Amino acid sequence: MSQDREPVWAVVTPVYEDGDSFASLCRDLARLDAGVSLEVLAVDDGTIGAPPVVDAIRDAGLAGRIVRLKRNSGHQTAIWVGLAVAASEPRYAGAIVMDSDGEDRPENVPQLVAAIGTDCNAVVARRGRRTESLPFRLFYRLYRRFFRLLTGREIRFGNFCALDRRALLRLTAMQETRIHLAAALIKSRLRRVEISCDRGARYDGRSRMNFYDLALHGIRAVAVFDDAVLTRMGAVCAGAAVSGVLVFMAGVVLKLSGQTPPGWLTFVTGFLVLVFLQTAILSLVALIMNALGYRSPADLDAAAASLILETETTGLDSSRDA
Repeated sequence: MSQDREPVWAVVTPVYEDGDSFASLCRDLARLDAGVSLEVLAVDDGTIGAPPVVDAIRDAGLAGRIVRLKRNSGHQTAIWVGLAVAASEPRYAGAIVMDSDGEDRPENVPQLVAAIGTDCNAVVARRGRRTESLPFRLFYRLYRRFFRLLTGREIRFGNFCALDRRALLRLTAMQETRIHLAAALIKSRLRRVEISCDRGARYDGRSRMNFYDLALHGIRAVAVFDDAVLTRMGAVCAGAAVSGVLVFMAGVVLKLSGQTPPGWLTFVTGFLVLVFLQTAILSLVALIMNALGYRSPADLDAAAASLILETETTGLDSSRDA
């Protein structure tokens, strides 16, 4: 592939304790004819035991780099750092975001890149046939319904996507990208196309994601739309307050008319006081979370750079790495 004739795209892939799978991904990427020149931009998310090595890129016949983070920062933060590095280099026409474990199939990359056009800034992979366990699929369905209930929006895709230059620059300017890439894509209002892609089999081992990780991932997606969630929670709390007042007034009327047993009004009043307290506490927590969500770094590029320990490159000109 000639980098002089073809646009150069970065393949942003987070890696954590999975160096063997990363090597397999590099070999598969080298066999692709994506219509663009691909450069690997791996983000080592604080790996200790089985880190990705730059030789895996070189041996596959590709050019690229491994950006090593100072500590384990999490999957979404690693993606955000990789996108920030790609956005900082004008020579990249776009970026492909994919996991390094094989579940995001490299053979789908040409399809995603080809769908990018003047009327489309981002192409995302909507999962077709899935290979996960039944509990995972059930939880994923619950997560999608939970997300729609709280935000009023539909989410049907994950991190596997192709982003043109405009999308790359916009997403790296959004603090939400470091929280949850897919939700940030929805919030960005970029022109987006969804393509059905089956999930692939892992190259090696089993997924390290447990129920806690899945639940946290879902909560982070909702947190991106904290303003919408806060509005809906406020409406629910207001409805609960109005309902409580109406029930109390009805109880007073029934008490005065002698249609209630002794102590009934006291019980209802105590119950409504608890409802009001819970509503107030819930509203306060929502407001605090909303306020904390806007405490983002003033300079997102500097924040991303502060997480980087070192960068190893292969096949790149020294002038490009400067």
